[in-house]
Amino acid sequence: MPLSTWLNAIRPKTLPLALASILLGAGVAAGEGAFDGGVLLLALLTALLLQILSNLANDYGDGVRGTDAEGRAGPARVLASGLATPAQLRSAIRLTAGLAALSGLLLLGRALGADRGAWLGFLLLGALALLAALGYTLGRRPYGYRGLGDLAVFVFFGPVAVLGTSWLMLHQPGAGTGWAALVAGLLSVAVLNINNIRDLESDRRAGKRTLALRLGLARARVYQLLLLATALLAGTQLMAGWGFLALLGLWPLAGATRLVLTEQGPALNRALGLTARGTLIFTGLLALGLAWG
Repeated sequence: MPLSTWLNAIRPKTLPLALASILLGAGVAAGEGAFDGGVLLLALLTALLLQILSNLANDYGDGVRGTDAEGRAGPARVLASGLATPAQLRSAIRLTAGLAALSGLLLLGRALGADRGAWLGFLLLGALALLAALGYTLGRRPYGYRGLGDLAVFVFFGPVAVLGTSWLMLHQPGAGTGWAALVAGLLSVAVLNINNIRDLESDRRAGKRTLALRLGLARARVYQLLLLATALLAGTQLMAGWGFLALLGLWPLAGATRLVLTEQGPALNRALGLTARGTLIFTGLLALGLAWG
């Protein structure tokens, strides 16, 4: 299978979300003098692999259920479009899951040493993260089809990723991690909500009861505004020193919001990319402000 097909399957536009959460957690730790470059690199790698795993699993799960039927508003999925076979995608999922687990173990070895108690807790979190990445569309009762995707994204891109990263460097709760987790979690949910608004009609036909579908178009748009406004307010609590530069991220976020409020269907693919980019800019500059503040 050509490289371009695999790039399509991993959905590169969503990958900044994994980076954003880790950078914020590292920024909190750096602000308290506990930055560890090795931990940061391994945490970024693990988060990226988990995000890729989730995207591959979603392609497979939606493909075998017929959710990605002809007329899909989003980019073509590789299984539904016949660019990959189910066996090829299953192999890719197994390989990515193994790499994510290996990267996670290397991360814990670097950060925790012989602290058995901490190992147990983080191994449990890692197992849950793997299950969450796979369970959105896979299994007999995928939680993404029951409107629970927003909650899972908030938990794993917010508290788990941000607090987990800062704790691996600090070995204790860091000041501001609660606000940082709120920012990363809410902005990540905002990306998912745009995806679900775009796919309202295809999800309705497939019986995929996302939160956006349960809310309806008008209320899903209001929900989007609430997510962004709350994330911004939480972010202001972290704007020490150079952190105000994070406001530069509002430019792509504003452009995406304008599209969400006025467009539907394929036009929202651009809004997805803008929101992911704005999230990375906003959180990355917040992290630098925390580190240098």
